[in-house]
Amino acid sequence: MKKFEAVVTAIGDMVEEFIEQKMIILFDESAPQELREISVVHRGRKLMEDVVPGDVLYLGRVSFKVTAVGDVANKNLAKIGHVCLKFDGKTTPELPGNIHLEEKQIPMPKVGEEILIQGY
Repeated sequence: MKKFEAVVTAIGDMVEEFIEQKMIILFDESAPQELREISVVHRGRKLMEDVVPGDVLYLGRVSFKVTAVGDVANKNLAKIGHVCLKFDGKTTPELPGNIHLEEKQIPMPKVGEEILIQGY
């Protein structure tokens, strides 16, 4: 079942630096310009159901298992399409707005590519 689905519309100039730190910041198109520099900007549906550990996030064709979800991550994702994706495999969230995912090679997102979170 799809929980979240969006299409990448812009890639900030600093996104590659954040990927090197095993992190991607998502914002919907309402993000102010200063946040767009560090973000993968997207448009699409809002959150249909809360993300929980065990769900799978797809960046294009690459899948990542969700390992932890912060207390406000679902609220932020639903309200403004914002979440910090941390690709470190942690099972306890570092910050309330984080979604942690399994640690593996992160592809550079591309404009037009889909971001999907699927529950089972």
